[in-house]
Amino acid sequence: MRNLVMILMFGISMNLFGQEINGYKETPKYSENSEIKVVDKNSQINQYNGKNPAYFVNGIQIESETALKFIDPKKIESINVEKENLELNEKEYYGKINITTKENYKPNFITLEKLVEKYLPTETNPRIFQIDETIIDQNEKEYLVDESYILKIELTKIKNPKLNSDVDFIKLVTKTPENIKKANQIMVRGNEI
Repeated sequence: MRNLVMILMFGISMNLFGQEINGYKETPKYSENSEIKVVDKNSQINQYNGKNPAYFVNGIQIESETALKFIDPKKIESINVEKENLELNEKEYYGKINITTKENYKPNFITLEKLVEKYLPTETNPRIFQIDETIIDQNEKEYLVDESYILKIELTKIKNPKLNSDVDFIKLVTKTPENIKKANQIMVRGNEI
């Protein structure tokens, strides 16, 4: 009982006398009565006026930082950041990030387009790609992923009656410890085993 009173007093005093930290934004509290909040993810991505750094893995340029989800973090030897702006293939970049993997790890890079050709039925439906929880908005002919770090590929066909066609929603699940654990869980009547 005494511990409960102490915790309660601590909580009340923090709320009454706590200081506000500069630059800290309180996270919104959501409830049944919350108003709809719109978050424009594209405006957050383009915070450097559309200029992103160029990413290289073992000297090979990859399309964006989301492709880094396909590199096992335990296999990275070093990361080097160069802050000078550069231009590659008529595109400006805000710096350069060089990633070197450990000697015994050689990523097997493949484009999203080639990955689909290799593993999925070939159809001409428009495609939306997602890596874990991130939607990919880059060109599937150029976007590289490490094929050896893919745990599974989930294909969902979404009917679009307005256009009288389907859209292929392709989710790539990586071999993170969390994803492996989740994939190995067995559910029986909604309960974990």
